[in-house]
Amino acid sequence: MQIQHQLTEYIRAVRRAMIWTEELEQCFEGKQITYEQFAGAVLALEESGVLHAVKSAGRRAKLPSLALRYRVNKPLMKSALQQRLHQYRLELHPLISLDRYFAQDEAMLEQDLPYLQRIHRYLQEHGLPLEAATASERSFALVGDEKWITEKKGRALLERIGLWDKLRIDSGYDPVMFAVHPKRLSKDTHNDPCLHLIVENRTTFQALLPYLSESRFCTLIYGCGNKIVGNFGMFPEQYPVRDRTHRFYYFGDLDLKGIQIWYDLAKRYSEQIIPAEPFYSACLDREAAPGKTNQRADDQALRSFVAFLSERDGKRLKQSLAGGCYYPQEALSAQQLREIWRSVAWK
Repeated sequence: MQIQHQLTEYIRAVRRAMIWTEELEQCFEGKQITYEQFAGAVLALEESGVLHAVKSAGRRAKLPSLALRYRVNKPLMKSALQQRLHQYRLELHPLISLDRYFAQDEAMLEQDLPYLQRIHRYLQEHGLPLEAATASERSFALVGDEKWITEKKGRALLERIGLWDKLRIDSGYDPVMFAVHPKRLSKDTHNDPCLHLIVENRTTFQALLPYLSESRFCTLIYGCGNKIVGNFGMFPEQYPVRDRTHRFYYFGDLDLKGIQIWYDLAKRYSEQIIPAEPFYSACLDREAAPGKTNQRADDQALRSFVAFLSERDGKRLKQSLAGGCYYPQEALSAQQLREIWRSVAWK
């Protein structure tokens, strides 16, 4: 029965309608099962209607004889999943929604089931919480693992079953990582706008950090890739200078992902977060690097970004991206970064 169960799970995970018997055999490579045991399990799936022999492919001469290729009865397997889900709806707490599993492979249900059962027990004993708790605290109470929500896809599961917004989880944001210019808060600069530079990558942050005191910028912020989009809301609390105007420049990789990060950040927080055009222009003077062909384009993000570039730079950027190339921040040396940061008349 265990062999048949393993075969069934493998077949569920395969999205193709046809499957070779040789593939099924490979599931048990290195395991101590006989051919007779394997063939018996396959024939049982034939008899139940899960597998239909493809007659034109022929059968093995070895006994018990198996077809060389099978057609998978997907509707039957789907029906079995639906029956299981209807049964779990009766067994699990009514606040646990199983609707999304009807459109998923059974493998996801199998993967989530131990956690669903723990969450069921928690809700039976405590109901929905009345007080907010940190993600770690709530995670431990739900499944006995304080890292489950934040590091082990627990949040995705809670969203899948419709409980994330009901469990009063204080996800909070990590603090923004930045360095402060030692003199930019003195009285003689009180009327100047506060300039801030956000850089996407750690390498660029470390290259620019020694020159912060030579610049007109109040802070140098490490964006840590896409993380800055969620964490940037903490910046006013960490840098509570409320009687000054603030302008943020952003410098990231010149690829579709880097452009998307800037666009998401500017759209979410402020139109004052603008591309650091002098850095980007210097990158575009370098030779583009091949790669990043698997990134998806957001036409609106690209149009908004290109609007900050010169016509020449915008054209070069679009041509490079269309050809599957990009410009990493690391295209500029530390010395070049320093000269641009010091010499440009940042507004």
